Amino acid sequence: MKPDILKEKGIFITGTDTGVGKTLVAAAIANLLRSVGIDVGVMKPVATGGRRVSDQLVSDDALMIKGAAHSKDEYSLVNPVCLPSMMAPVVASKVDRLHVDWGVIWSAYKTLRERHKHLIVEGIGGLLVPITDNMCVADMARKMKLPILIVSRPTLGTINHTLLTIEAARRRKLKIKGVIFNSTQMGSGTLLAETNKSEIEKHSGVPVLASIPYMRSVTSGEIAAFLKQSINLRDIL
Repeated sequence: MKPDILKEKGIFITGTDTGVGKTLVAAAIANLLRSVGIDVGVMKPVATGGRRVSDQLVSDDALMIKGAAHSKDEYSLVNPVCLPSMMAPVVASKVDRLHVDWGVIWSAYKTLRERHKHLIVEGIGGLLVPITDNMCVADMARKMKLPILIVSRPTLGTINHTLLTIEAARRRKLKIKGVIFNSTQMGSGTLLAETNKSEIEKHSGVPVLASIPYMRSVTSGEIAAFLKQSINLRDIL
């Protein structure tokens, strides 16, 4: 696959909830695109639950996607805002008494976008998670003018969660590339995954592009290999 088939400058990875596997999917896609010769950059604009390394707060999520992309970009560009408290950003910033500076985020985004053919941006939580008092994750995706890819669980309840996410995205005029199911626990039955897929597609018109099975001790490389066999890359580029 040649880089000149890219239809978009990047993609914004969001989820129906916290813990659905956005980071793993973002890392896998970065790994996959790099393996087929696409110059890919990665970004986690805002992270919480950061840990201190030397004199810097770092996010394990940001480090994962950076490693998967073999990114040589400065960490401060990949993850310009990292807060120590594991809370929604707007709450963590108040608890930690740290300012979420949109100017810093936007500057890092523009730099990475100029450097790379394709940029994968991973959000935090779901689309309506507040980043500041007047901006949520969906607003950030819209400002970046990137289409979104929704990561969801293939379990009971996902029809509602996924359709609500799609509705929220459409109300904000976000382009939706599709949904990827990610099994985070054992016991996600094939029948349930198939019926969830058909109902989501029927009621939203948004395609479910892949259903990643549960894998113990999974790596981004293993998921990248799975996606390479089960997804048409043109659907997300």
